[in-house]
Amino acid sequence: MTKPFALIIEDDPKLGRIFSVALNQIGFETELDDVGTNYRSIMESRIPSVVFLDVHLPFAFGANILDEIRSDERWKHIPVVVMTADIAMAKALQKKADTSLLKPVSVLRIQEIGSKIISGLAQD
Repeated sequence: MTKPFALIIEDDPKLGRIFSVALNQIGFETELDDVGTNYRSIMESRIPSVVFLDVHLPFAFGANILDEIRSDERWKHIPVVVMTADIAMAKALQKKADTSLLKPVSVLRIQEIGSKIISGLAQD
């Protein structure tokens, strides 16, 4: 069985590393888009099992990325976890995203979400 794949779109290098290590520990392969402009090429070459999406990125707006994922037939089924420190933004995106996380996020919470994704994949 191949490992599930998580795409992390996060501009903070420390947070990106934390997410990657946390998900690797529970069995994911990960790739990081640290500016928010590489996700399309990544997703066109490999469909992720889950996307962890920072809302505030230097060269993109996470809400627009989320809209693009939801409007593309190839990607609309992918679980998307939005991450932000902005409570209002988290609430605004709550209906479009599968999960909204308020930063700071614990490693345990990241792994909890990842484990649910893996469990869902096993049932399919």
